[in-house]
Amino acid sequence: MRIAVVSEFTPDEAAVKILTDSILGIETELVASRRWRPRGWPSILNLLPTIIKDLHYNTNADGLVMVVDSDETPSHDHPDPTVAVENAACRLCQLRLVVARESARLSAVPNRDRLKFAIGLAVPAIEAWYRCGVDPHVNEATWIRKLQGERVSYDKASLKRQSYGSDRAPLSVRIERANDAAERLTSDLDLLERLFPNGFGSLRRDLQDWR
Repeated sequence: MRIAVVSEFTPDEAAVKILTDSILGIETELVASRRWRPRGWPSILNLLPTIIKDLHYNTNADGLVMVVDSDETPSHDHPDPTVAVENAACRLCQLRLVVARESARLSAVPNRDRLKFAIGLAVPAIEAWYRCGVDPHVNEATWIRKLQGERVSYDKASLKRQSYGSDRAPLSVRIERANDAAERLTSDLDLLERLFPNGFGSLRRDLQDWR
C-alpha cells in the first residue's frame, strides 16, 4: 500500500508512518511530492485541497494520513468520532469537512481507486502521544480540564523538552526521539487509544476501515 503522510512538522512524519504501519499490520510505501510541504496548522488547512488533488491525479497513492496538533482548540468530543459536529474550532472537524468537499469534486481516473483518508488529532500536540506510558499525567482528559481552567502539570513547551531533551534539539535528534517513541507505542496501541480516545482513536478507526 502506498501512502502520503502529512503532519505539522517533518520530524513527526516518520513516527506517524510507524504508527500507521502498526495499525494496518503491513509495511507501507511512502509517496512524496515536492509540490507541497505544509508547516504548521494553517498551512495544512490551506494546502489540503491541493494535496488531495495532487495525490489523486498525479500519484499512485492509495491513501493520505494526517495528524495535526489541537493546541488550545477543543478536542473532538462527539460520540461518533467520524461525525463533523457543529464546532468550527475543532481541527478534526475542519479537516473532515475539507476532505468530504474535495473528495466529492474529484473526477474518476481509469484504473484508480478513490483515495482513502485517515485523520488524527494530537491533544494538545503529538509530543503528548510520545509521552504516553511514560508520564501518567499526560492524556486527553487532563488537557480538556486544563482548557476548562484547571491547572495541570504540563504544557506544549514542557512536552517538547521532555520528548527531545531540549527546546532547541537539532532536527536529527527530534526525528530519532520521535521514531523511538513511536516504536515503543506500537507495543500497546490500546493504551494510546485509551488515553487519547478522540484524537488517536480517530486515526486508528480510520485506518482500520482501510483493511
